[in-house]
Amino acid sequence: ILTDGRQTTHSRESHRGDFQQPFGESEIRDKFRELAGVVLHPEGVSSVEEAIDRCEDWRSIAELTEALRRYGRD
Repeated sequence: ILTDGRQTTHSRESHRGDFQQPFGESEIRDKFRELAGVVLHPEGVSSVEEAIDRCEDWRSIAELTEALRRYGRD
């Protein structure tokens, strides 16, 4: 509500990050670092990110789960 009493509204059909307006790689990485930093120690964020970058070379998911276990916050 504006000071003169008028009211405005706005709606969107899509939101930044959805399939119509996807994030770029740098935005995805920034969001990952921000959210992962809540549950991982700082060195763990980079370790897990590096493990994910190599996921196509994994023989098992153990590399990722070990990094998550090692760097998780208590």
